[in-house]
Amino acid sequence: MTQVKLLGTYRLHRVDVQFAVMFQSLPGPLILANYVASNAQVQPSLGRPLSGGAANVTVNLVDPGTMFGEQANQLDLRFAKTFRFGRTRTALNFDLYNILNANPVLTLNNAFGAWLTPQSILDARLFRIGAQLDF
Repeated sequence: MTQVKLLGTYRLHRVDVQFAVMFQSLPGPLILANYVASNAQVQPSLGRPLSGGAANVTVNLVDPGTMFGEQANQLDLRFAKTFRFGRTRTALNFDLYNILNANPVLTLNNAFGAWLTPQSILDARLFRIGAQLDF
């Protein structure tokens, strides 16, 4: 389980433009295989019914912490141009998220019947335009 996060910024003072980049590499989701066994399935091997009148029990078929999904890598960029009007400063921002358009699975279904069905993936590439006014 390796996790890496890098962030860097650089400002071009002559034109008052700031460039920023962020890279994240996050471990994939923990993979489990949970099987819900009924009292009727467990009773022959256990030799008695489940305690407390329970109707079923969840059994882990994969040891926790032994299997993980694909590593998730994401690269984000930001460009910001600063304008000065007297004592007021305005920055126009252009952000690009997930520039590599990666689509790793972030969460999986760990239930035995629908095992490893993706429940969420990394958001698609998108951009955002914004402004910041300092006075």
